[in-house]
Amino acid sequence: MNKRKNSLALVLAFVAHICSLSMNAQDLISNPVTNAIRQNANYPSCGSFEFIEKADHNQGHFKHFSNQLMEDISQIVSNKSESRAEGDNYSIPTVFHIVYNDESENIPDSVILNQLNILNECFRRQNANASETRTVFLDLVGDARIEFRLAEQDPSGMPTSGITRTSSPIEHFGGLLPYAPGENAEIVQWINDSLFYNYFRLTETSLGGQDAWDTERYLNIWIGDLRIFEPQFNNFEELVYFGLATPPIDHVNWPDSVIGQANDFEQGVLMHYANIGSNNPNLLAAPYTGFNGVTTTGKMLVHEVGHYLGLRHIWGDGNCNFDDFIDDTPNSVSESSWNCNFNLNSCLDNIGDEDLPNMVENYMDYSSGDCQNSFTIGQADLMRAVLEEYRPLVYEAIPASNGILKANASIKCYPNPSSGLLNIDFGQQQKEVEIRIQNSLGQIVINEAFKNMQVANLNLNLPSGLYFLVAEGDSGQKTVKKLVLEQN
Repeated sequence: MNKRKNSLALVLAFVAHICSLSMNAQDLISNPVTNAIRQNANYPSCGSFEFIEKADHNQGHFKHFSNQLMEDISQIVSNKSESRAEGDNYSIPTVFHIVYNDESENIPDSVILNQLNILNECFRRQNANASETRTVFLDLVGDARIEFRLAEQDPSGMPTSGITRTSSPIEHFGGLLPYAPGENAEIVQWINDSLFYNYFRLTETSLGGQDAWDTERYLNIWIGDLRIFEPQFNNFEELVYFGLATPPIDHVNWPDSVIGQANDFEQGVLMHYANIGSNNPNLLAAPYTGFNGVTTTGKMLVHEVGHYLGLRHIWGDGNCNFDDFIDDTPNSVSESSWNCNFNLNSCLDNIGDEDLPNMVENYMDYSSGDCQNSFTIGQADLMRAVLEEYRPLVYEAIPASNGILKANASIKCYPNPSSGLLNIDFGQQQKEVEIRIQNSLGQIVINEAFKNMQVANLNLNLPSGLYFLVAEGDSGQKTVKKLVLEQN
């Protein structure tokens, strides 16, 4: 398949002015580039809906079939007769592809593990701020029962840490803008021809990125520098999107001409490297510093994975008459502009005989990560239906009693760094637990089982370096810990 267009041009323009964001006096960025893409927003956002519009621009029926797919999924959810309280949790093997040009972009494993925890906590409604959901929404929100784990085997069956690292000659995966101020028509054409091509270079080794692992069996998350370099606008580095995700595609019923618009791009999620995790040592650079602490909480990836699992933005990417295809999300006239304004009630709707306010705390809004805390039950049901019907090979059903997967749970390993002897404290008596030690290549170098104990001891007769401890209990719950071995 010819997966890319020939043009390598790119997008947009210069910062024209800085406005004030209503929450905490954050700065909004307004520039011709961003406005050329989104008429009603003038600051960085998520690119997932623009991805659909881009495909629709090339093939005029893509949005129609995408909307029809959403209606079909909604009908599947409506027709399900079993109680949502029944059934398994769904566990998704996940691989993070870190693609870096500068060493600062090569974010450490601790950030990936932190991000994995945030994903699991938010999708299982175990997040610390779940208690802050407003009372009016408590009957509507719920646990999606979807969990994420670092892949343990690569596509060839070899052990892996679930993290790949690729040094790239590409400095800006947004690309290089070849146009100058005043060349507005050329810039718009360049956006249409090249914007998503440039971003999706992240997904191909031959273009400076990293090839996808089997997208039918893994959630692929690519991390890189998504900025655009604009040498004729004072060397401006423009950030149009914090991240974007590909939507589910109906491979059976859609015409080939429409399918091709999405299949030109790898399935998964693309993220700007500074928007991963809540402990990332990188911050958004000027003029986007006002978004530090707003979009750097780890919730941006929760939002994008929601798109990957079929969700639309909660305001339907339009006014009160537009639909996100979810019955229990209140209508709103627009997104929340990255603030936490709980006084908004921009549309008249009727959910449970109430006209509810804007659900600012929903992960699928553009609100600050500090106030995002919920998926609705309808959103959870739709994501699970997408997995069952349209991404059936990417998840494993596990008993609901297994509990949440965590990447840094209550297990304590000490001393760490270790000179060889390692103590593993499970926090309470364990009936049976398997311990695997993996090196940085994902190869299993130690595999031992322990029974009826709280503290286990391991002698790590291994070369110095970075390792990962994977502990799996008899219930199937896994915990991952990073270890540093410093042999004398």
